[in-house]
Amino acid sequence: MRQQACITVLALLLAGCGAGRSQTQQAHPAPGPHPQRYAVLANADNAGDHKSNIARAYRTLRALGFEEEDIFVVSPKDRRNPTAKRTPVCSPIPAHFTQVMDKLAAITHAGDTVLIYGTGHGDYDDQGVFLVLRHGELSPEDLRAEVERLPANVIVIMDQCFSGGFVDAFAGTRSKAIVISDVDSKHETYCRYFAETFWDAFLHDHQTSVRQAFDAAMKVHQKELANEPDLKTDGEYMFFNGFSDAKLN
Repeated sequence: MRQQACITVLALLLAGCGAGRSQTQQAHPAPGPHPQRYAVLANADNAGDHKSNIARAYRTLRALGFEEEDIFVVSPKDRRNPTAKRTPVCSPIPAHFTQVMDKLAAITHAGDTVLIYGTGHGDYDDQGVFLVLRHGELSPEDLRAEVERLPANVIVIMDQCFSGGFVDAFAGTRSKAIVISDVDSKHETYCRYFAETFWDAFLHDHQTSVRQAFDAAMKVHQKELANEPDLKTDGEYMFFNGFSDAKLN
């Protein structure tokens, strides 16, 4: 029932926008008079820390004025931190993430902002690193391909283990993008300190920029994990095609 409900929600969201991938290859809509903001929050893990990361990101974006229907939560439902009624919440299988990106490819314009946040478990195999999804995975190369379908400015924040691989994958991208990780592509880390500080930074001062929030989060992240030799904190902040910083308010 729950899986069917998720499919139904996405089907309704995609109605009129072209649910099939072939339909989103047509020309993007002309820029609208007012830039819009969208977010995709992805996590496949039921651990309290990871669900809390998603809830914290969601609360921050709502406080900054993101509309509830423009935040797509691709993560297990969290009864302790429920989302607003009009926020689409879907189980974190690869098909649902792809459908959300199809939706955004169909409705976004140049000048809009799309924020993508990935948290939970990162892992690697002989093909490279990836973010674990339920019954599948999200690779850096696949995420880049999805981002490059969007005409919008894109902010990607990844705080799982080996998340630096997502930054590396964007080298040479044609998108206007900021891509952030809290560790390199070769090591494990612990995301909670980074996530808490990053998302809370925007609430202390609504004029805080993404770069300022990243710098504050890395400072706390490095301090808290200084005595954990197996956990690394060499995160990266990279930007592409002139999109070097942004405010979320």
